[in-house]
Amino acid sequence: MSQKKVARPIATSPRIVSQIDLIRMAKNGDSKANEEMLKRLSSSSETEKKQSSE
Repeated sequence: MSQKKVARPIATSPRIVSQIDLIRMAKNGDSKANEEMLKRLSSSSETEKKQSSE
């Protein structure tokens, strides 16, 4: 049997919390945070394109 996945509360998920912090920083004018957001968005859209073409 495979292990059952355990749902984490969104408020305590480190991945979600770090993304929220990054969005807040970009919103407040942090250029490095803004660049990181654009990088993540462009890489995720490229991944989606590859998956849809397969």
